[in-house]
Amino acid sequence: YCQVLVGGELRSRKGLNLPGIDLGISAFTDKDHEFLKFAKELGVDALSQSFVANANDVESVRQAADAIDYQPFIIAKIERSQALDEIDGILDAADGIMVARGDLGVEIPIERMAIVQKSLMSIAVRLGKPVITATQMLASMVKNSRPSRAEATDVANAILDGTDCVMLSEESAMGEFPVESVGMLAAIAKETEPHRTTWEMQAALKSYGRDGNVSVVDLIALSVELTLQRITPTGLIVPTISGDTARNVARFRLPVWITAFTAEPSTCQALQFSYGVNPVLVERDLEDWNPFCREWLKAEGVDNGLVLLVQGPSEKHPDVNQRLEIIELG
Repeated sequence: YCQVLVGGELRSRKGLNLPGIDLGISAFTDKDHEFLKFAKELGVDALSQSFVANANDVESVRQAADAIDYQPFIIAKIERSQALDEIDGILDAADGIMVARGDLGVEIPIERMAIVQKSLMSIAVRLGKPVITATQMLASMVKNSRPSRAEATDVANAILDGTDCVMLSEESAMGEFPVESVGMLAAIAKETEPHRTTWEMQAALKSYGRDGNVSVVDLIALSVELTLQRITPTGLIVPTISGDTARNVARFRLPVWITAFTAEPSTCQALQFSYGVNPVLVERDLEDWNPFCREWLKAEGVDNGLVLLVQGPSEKHPDVNQRLEIIELG
């Protein structure tokens, strides 16, 4: 039996939280299979899987998508306490995570929420995986035209802590001021972003190096960050097929936004989730991007200054060396 400790209204079709209990069922349900097929028919670029407990829940989605020749960008919603213990595996399996503070705030003691949120952001950014902060960002705007001071501070702190995206829920889905809510969220982000500090990745990469886990892409990304400490370039261009190189550079939260050229439409869409990246769809992958970059920059009205270009091998051009170039215009 169960004993009611704090009473309240119980409505139909509402979720039930059982903190710390393994339900023995997959987060990916038969209904989700139907939604997956529907999403493919509509050409949906990204999916978020609810109530992820471990990497297997994410792999179930990916395997089902692969079976119907569908490769969406998969976001794992972190809203169960078990997911916190399995976060490394979840991040390895997923393309990104969402800090879903509604159910997560029920699953764990509310006083832990802020620290858990910061920790999840730190881990995701360090691995170059996009992180979305969601739920009750501007909850009072469901009924009011302006948010509370605490909500505005909450949004700003999520941005300062490294989140790639902030997301509205009931504010825009059922609130009385949906347009104003979106405008307010954008205004807070615009005011806060110039105050973000460069993400301190150097210590983390040194730790990876001691474990023998530093990749060539890590070293190139670190070289970009060190170069930006010495010069202020007009632009930073990173051609990419999968988006991984652009994300690995972007995790430093650099003062210059990355222009990511890609010939893959799905990559172009997925990079929208990564802060500091402006994806640009091009017709084809190139062996040498230098001439194309010069022409593109000229067409964009950029005639002078220094531009950093990061390029390397791809599936079509495997013999190209990984390198960082400085293009001098004018």
